[in-house]
Amino acid sequence: MTSPISTEPQPEPRPPATAAASPSLWLYFVLLVTAAALTWLAFAIQGRTDWPGLLVNLAAGLVGSVVILVVIDRRLRASELEVLRRFPTRTTRGLAWLVFPTKRTGSRYVQRLLVALEPLVSTKVERARFEQLEDKVRAGFVLLSGAGEGKTTWTQVAARSLGRKYLDGDPEGRIPILFPMASWLPDRTLHEALLETFASFAKCPRKRFDRILASGDVVVLLDGYDELWKRRVPFWEEVKRLRSRFPKVALTVTSRSDKPTPTDFGEVISLGSPSADELDAIRRRNRR
Repeated sequence: MTSPISTEPQPEPRPPATAAASPSLWLYFVLLVTAAALTWLAFAIQGRTDWPGLLVNLAAGLVGSVVILVVIDRRLRASELEVLRRFPTRTTRGLAWLVFPTKRTGSRYVQRLLVALEPLVSTKVERARFEQLEDKVRAGFVLLSGAGEGKTTWTQVAARSLGRKYLDGDPEGRIPILFPMASWLPDRTLHEALLETFASFAKCPRKRFDRILASGDVVVLLDGYDELWKRRVPFWEEVKRLRSRFPKVALTVTSRSDKPTPTDFGEVISLGSPSADELDAIRRRNRR
């Protein structure tokens, strides 16, 4: 009889410590627009244009800008430019300026989630079936297995893969929201709980979070349905309410196979016990 992967509680991804943010690219944009407006106003209120004076002022402004960018902010917006390069390419270019804040927040959240997930996933043994289950997440399904057989590990592995693809602009990528249901407070709606989880990695106003949920780019991984049996949480009512508001959100649920199976989440798949090779890899890891 095979033994489970681990009976120890699985750690949850926690937001990494963040350094002080550099000024946003929006600040530069606003300054440029302001400068253009002031230049136009100068032309409008002056009958005869003082071209030498204008050129001298422009030259002085350029010198001041170079000093600020090179001396004060020598990183030259490296982090901001990296975020821009990672925006998914499937966004319609003509409407990109309208959804820029939403895409930017989604990308920032995914980046910080991946930083938190990496040390967790890198220390665990990935089972052969993990990769086969990733395609199921985009539509939502139910994953069952025994205690400690890899459900939480799979959610973390799937979130890392989907998040990487999202940042690379792969149409198969998604914004994964990992939500351990054991941490669901009874005075929170599911929508509020997901927002708090998301905002712990990237600050996000409620309206912007709603736009992210409505985008069709989000998958929610509800880990530990069996944890709710002794708690007074209106699970089904909250799921119906969330689906009604955001029908494009794909919901996946994990639960122990010895508990009642949640319904209305699509296909039900059993992860099963680890193979002999997987058990051997787990033993080798535990001996380190």
